[in-house]
Amino acid sequence: MPLSDFLAALKDNPYFGAGFGLVGVGTALALARKSAQLGMVAFRRHYMITLEVPSKDKSYHWLLSWISHHAKRTQHLSVETSYLQHESGRISTKFDFVPSPGNHFIWYRNKWIRIERNREKQMIDLHTGTPWESVTFTAIGTNRDIFINILQEGTTKGVYYNPV
Repeated sequence: MPLSDFLAALKDNPYFGAGFGLVGVGTALALARKSAQLGMVAFRRHYMITLEVPSKDKSYHWLLSWISHHAKRTQHLSVETSYLQHESGRISTKFDFVPSPGNHFIWYRNKWIRIERNREKQMIDLHTGTPWESVTFTAIGTNRDIFINILQEGTTKGVYYNPV
């Protein structure tokens, strides 16, 4: 059987044609998926800006209070309790609600900002015995001014966080 007869037989075979069709569709979908992944990596690298604030930073608690002030619709909260015992023995207690670990989204100065609060269970601060935490802000764009504004607002308006 010559090669041309063999190829003509394969061309007329519906199962063989369907197999090539499936391979072609599968290859096209795999290329589209890989292109989307590479496009997302390039988008994150060149068009998104992030800021990470570790729990050891002085502005960490101020920023948590700033987040709870600006994220009015956050449903996942943690409580920070502070108290002051007066000379008379009376105790004044204050409760501050801060966003719990997880993802939070806020609309600030015409930008969506994704805020992710992470708590590492394996890493513990040896001085205080508390778990290592960080807050990461992510916004679309490359202008750092939005993070500078957030930090200045959170730290200069210390009314948000006032430890007793």
